[in-house]
Amino acid sequence: MLSLIYIILFSAVIQRAQAWYQPVTANNTELLTWWHDTGEINTQSPVADGNVRQSGIYSVQVRTACGTKNFYYDSFVYEVIPANGMSNELVYATSYNQTQAWSSFLYSRDVTLKISRKSSPTNNVIIRPMTLNFSITYDDESAYISVPYSSHGYRFSVEFEDDLISLAPSGAMQPAHALLIFASPFEDASLVPKPDASTVIANPGRVLGLNTTTASTVIFYPGVYYFTGQDHMILSPNVTWVYFAPGAYVKGAVEFLSTASEVKATGHGVLSGEQYVWYADPDEGYQTASGANNNGLRMWRGTVGNSHQTFVLNGVTVSAPPFNSMDWSGSNLDLVTCMVNDYKQVGAFYGQTDGLEMYPGSIIQDVFYHVNDDGIKMYYSNVVAQNIIMWKVSVAPVVQFGWTPRNTENVIIDHVDVIHQAYQDASNNPGIFGSDNNYLFAPDGLSANHDTANSNMTVRNITWSNFRAEGPSACLFRIYALQNLDNIIIKNVWIEEFEPSSLNTTQSWMPVFYDYNNGKQVTVTNFVIEGVSVGNTTITANNAAIVGQIDVDPVYAASVLYE
Repeated sequence: MLSLIYIILFSAVIQRAQAWYQPVTANNTELLTWWHDTGEINTQSPVADGNVRQSGIYSVQVRTACGTKNFYYDSFVYEVIPANGMSNELVYATSYNQTQAWSSFLYSRDVTLKISRKSSPTNNVIIRPMTLNFSITYDDESAYISVPYSSHGYRFSVEFEDDLISLAPSGAMQPAHALLIFASPFEDASLVPKPDASTVIANPGRVLGLNTTTASTVIFYPGVYYFTGQDHMILSPNVTWVYFAPGAYVKGAVEFLSTASEVKATGHGVLSGEQYVWYADPDEGYQTASGANNNGLRMWRGTVGNSHQTFVLNGVTVSAPPFNSMDWSGSNLDLVTCMVNDYKQVGAFYGQTDGLEMYPGSIIQDVFYHVNDDGIKMYYSNVVAQNIIMWKVSVAPVVQFGWTPRNTENVIIDHVDVIHQAYQDASNNPGIFGSDNNYLFAPDGLSANHDTANSNMTVRNITWSNFRAEGPSACLFRIYALQNLDNIIIKNVWIEEFEPSSLNTTQSWMPVFYDYNNGKQVTVTNFVIEGVSVGNTTITANNAAIVGQIDVDPVYAASVLYE
């Protein structure tokens, strides 16, 4: 009984100390940090509408390299938990009760981070991707990480050896309480709207009326905003721009109705899906969808008309998506292009939380993805995706180009660091590169039905280059050739090690496939594997089956070249 009393008294003291603490934030040409006075430390239940879930473990402070040596500015540490504390939804969270915290800031020169933990020594830090090689020093209470300035910013994970847990059955070691750092360059002036007669400035709290506004731009300045779990941000057809200022925290999801030539979402605030249940369907009162209508709420949704539209997405952090992250609707999605830069997605603990769509002509760069479904979605032509950090949860490949036959060409996906993955078995559709079977034709046995291709379609001129997979990894590829494949290049890929072979996740395969209309075999030509290694061993034609665990159907084997 006395122990319980001591715990209650200690908690009260901590809460009062937090109430007394007055954070000091930076707002100058070299550094911008921010804070939320309504931070709520709570890992068990939904936070109050006007509050922001705050880490109870981590403290992050920042100073510029030339600043006063012992003076650091505070940077708020956000947190997201599985199912956002809605216990009846935990069945959909495959997270081992992991949490994710993150802190963001803007900078224009080298900085030093001071990271402290409230209940444990702050030492033995691991930074992922491990290629960053940032300098780390320690004192008795904190770790100090030197982060150089980059016009591309940095997105990385700070991990502590005593916080790592083993995820069965893969054996992958991952943080129980992740801490992510998002260091971004200052916003370009063209991406920050100036208030005028064409703008509407939202008021903190419950947001209403954006579906009828005549303004073309909606601004969320620092503060906390919410739409509740039974509403989302349906923008009137007049609105073409939503700006989330640094320090803005918006609980909702965005839907553009405008068919203008450009719609955009910019700013370094947060868009959080935390108030929604998994697969929330607006047509069913935002409850979990009961049918197969695929109408789950997306964090980003838009509508294309009869002319081209570009979606500009810059700077925003999305937290706790309840379903697929993004989809546009319209009769011709080839008219949509995405321009994405410095985008972050965290807390994708639910299944079917995937990466962004990359419509024709899209350029996606400088992105952090935490995803629990298809990561980089390669469904359209003339696309470039580069400089991506990915934390895979347990479902679907890092790069996905399957599910249905497609004509796709001229795609470059370059410099991708997979910092974590933990597939559980072959049914997870594991792998770095994947084309999964046609679910419309083979819903009950995807791996057994090889008559789901279209021999009149082709995926060609694809380059996947400079991929790194840290820790235990699933296979290099699992490709159901749902159409002809021509000039596919896998170049400069490093896999640290494979998951246990008993999981059946590590063998790459490419079985022969046939046209669902006429039985014609699809073709594979010039499929190149160049500079791919597992550990310190490069995969060659002679060791591919053993080192690379690669099994290609004999019909296609002669077309697979090792260089």
